[in-house]
Amino acid sequence: MRTPQAVVFDMDGTLVDTERVSQTAWRRAAADMGLDVPERIWNAFVGCSIPNAKAMINDEFGDAALTDRLFAHQRDLYFEISDAELSPCTGALEALRTLSEAGITVALATTTFREHALPMMERFGMAPYFSAMTFGDEIERSKPEPDIYLEAARRLGVDPTTCVAVEDSVNGALAALSAGMTTFMVPEWATPTPELTERCAGMLESLNELPALVLGR
Repeated sequence: MRTPQAVVFDMDGTLVDTERVSQTAWRRAAADMGLDVPERIWNAFVGCSIPNAKAMINDEFGDAALTDRLFAHQRDLYFEISDAELSPCTGALEALRTLSEAGITVALATTTFREHALPMMERFGMAPYFSAMTFGDEIERSKPEPDIYLEAARRLGVDPTTCVAVEDSVNGALAALSAGMTTFMVPEWATPTPELTERCAGMLESLNELPALVLGR
């Protein structure tokens, strides 16, 4: 692989272990409300926008008011748990540091809104590494549409086809691929299909593997 002009990172589940906390909060919220939510829905929530996730619950239970209560309860639990349990993903800080020190431009592309994502990046010391950050409230269409990756490349002033994207979710990987970026996945909660696995440049166990692949070492 040729050295990319930039490496664009997803945040949730890629740089910060939010998916573990989120999944814990979802399951606890459903249990508190006596809801039996199928595992396929929890898996589909990884990398999913809030409107699409709400549509899944509406389709499953047919009660929009119940859906709103579930999402509100999960949100409260998430912030309660995240204060104590949220942490960087394995190898995240090391990957950002190594790529930056090697002269690779690094950017962020997260569907999380700025008001929540930026404090998280600052909390874990990641914000200074990014030449540009694009947030979910700055685009019209969420992943799996390519908008956020196209906007990230635009802000960097580079062709998206010269960039590497790093994702943990199926929707995120589809978005990056649609934007024309060379895409690596670090799947934990998501299970990529064989077709998606073939389209991606690699499936990684952790971000510890990424710098050597990007830098050709």
